[in-house]
Amino acid sequence: MARYAILMLLVTSITHSQMSFMGSPDEIEIAGLEYGYLPELGNTELRTFKANINLAKPIGKSIIGFGLSYQNFGFSFDEATNVIDLDGYGNMHAIRANLSFIRPLGNSWAVVASVGPSLMSNFGDGISSEDLVFNVLAATTKRWGDSDRNTMIMVGLIYGAQFGEPRVFPALSLRQKLNPHWSYSVGLPVTGLNYRINDRHRISVLASPEGLFANNSNPVAVEGNRSLSDTKLLFNGLNTRLAYTYRFTKFLAFSVEGGFIPISNLRILDNENQDIYDFEPDSGAYFKAGLKLVLNRKQRIETIKESNDEN
Repeated sequence: MARYAILMLLVTSITHSQMSFMGSPDEIEIAGLEYGYLPELGNTELRTFKANINLAKPIGKSIIGFGLSYQNFGFSFDEATNVIDLDGYGNMHAIRANLSFIRPLGNSWAVVASVGPSLMSNFGDGISSEDLVFNVLAATTKRWGDSDRNTMIMVGLIYGAQFGEPRVFPALSLRQKLNPHWSYSVGLPVTGLNYRINDRHRISVLASPEGLFANNSNPVAVEGNRSLSDTKLLFNGLNTRLAYTYRFTKFLAFSVEGGFIPISNLRILDNENQDIYDFEPDSGAYFKAGLKLVLNRKQRIETIKESNDEN
């Protein structure tokens, strides 16, 4: 078999805090569309739309991957304040790209690295360096077992906006596939329990951080007859959810999830990242639905092994 480029998800956008090889052990998402609605987070309503694509190619014993995603955040603030004009924060965009590298080290050890920029802004006055946030992952993984029953650990560091303002935090995770039906993961960036009913149906209970650190590039009026530029909208929370995936063709799956955000943070910061206004959001429930292009992980791993063996 001649070597050829394959499509597979290696590391999703690190900013979104999902790494598929530490999530579901059965499926690889290579593209997706998703709509989300959070009707009430205190006095704020939030609608989101996301599109993503992920590509990868084996090069020797290593794998190089590229991911690109776009996400729109539509905030509706149902409150009035004289502290700051809220109009410029209602429509925020997040464009994320990342280049990933996986290198086996022997004895089922591997090095995982990913780096990429994110543009998070309302883009009201063009694009500037204030819109830019870098995302970095550096980790090692260790795997035991075969495709039907296995364990994987990951130890490393992540830099990104999963908790709002960009920061470094540990990437510590344990994933275990117990049998063809049950698997789980514990740690960061995602904790969850998966039940694969059959080839078409899967149910998951998941928890992970999710954040946004978006720049308002328009000058805004604040109390005291002042005007500030490059203020930030900071949003982050613990995202807990029950998800159901229905694979209605070999490569296409429909997903729906209902979630609850028990802990959240929604604030406006000045250009020195000091608080201007705190929305003091409450907990809130949300709904998401999406369409995904997926591949079987076992088949893709076997394809890579065959390609490497013959070359």
